[in-house]
Amino acid sequence: MLTGLEGATVVVVGASSGLGLATAVAARAAGAAVVIVAREPGRLAAAREAVGEGVRSFSLDAADGIAVEAMFAELGHVDHVASFTGEQPAASVADTTHDQYQRALDARVWAARNLCASAAPRMPATGSFTFCSGVSAWRPRPGRATGAAATAALESYARGMAVELAPIRVNTVCPGSFDTPVLDRAFGERKDEAMKPYLSTLPLGRLGRPEELAHAVIFLMTNGYTTGTVLHVDGGSLLI
Repeated sequence: MLTGLEGATVVVVGASSGLGLATAVAARAAGAAVVIVAREPGRLAAAREAVGEGVRSFSLDAADGIAVEAMFAELGHVDHVASFTGEQPAASVADTTHDQYQRALDARVWAARNLCASAAPRMPATGSFTFCSGVSAWRPRPGRATGAAATAALESYARGMAVELAPIRVNTVCPGSFDTPVLDRAFGERKDEAMKPYLSTLPLGRLGRPEELAHAVIFLMTNGYTTGTVLHVDGGSLLI
């Protein structure tokens, strides 16, 4: 069954920039009533302007279960939730702290738990959750095992929720490298040069565009026979 987003309430968490913001814009263009959520009020206000008139916004941390429950209680009804929360701590195994592991798990898995627990009771049977993981779940890098473990755990958790919350659908989208402010902050003016070795081996040979990831999320929201899956949108990253 294919369902449109016209008139649906779509909540996008981690929507202040990048992939989350692109998804909010795409959902709004598809006719949804969009609610955006982010931790930083200033960036959230800028995102609200980008998404357009009528969008609602909440400044909160999705790892805070009380704040998440209060938001959904205020909304009263929701059709789809897409979440882009996460942390990727950088540390060797010897230097990794328990707090880093806890924060990485809270930002992805505990946040997903909070969203499912509070939104699912307010969803119709045609509702959906889409969570965002990353290729580190499949191809971890040295010094990044903590984030990789949390990312892989999120994919497993989403499969569990697809069973527990059925017929509500729960999926994960797994992006590769996208041209977002995350890369800008990481590399600055060196971005193009820093990405060149990786892109030279990537089958599609370029960074992804945020709207391409948003397109995949909209598919997962609207295809009524897709659940418990991980949709890779990575330019062929797992092939190299």
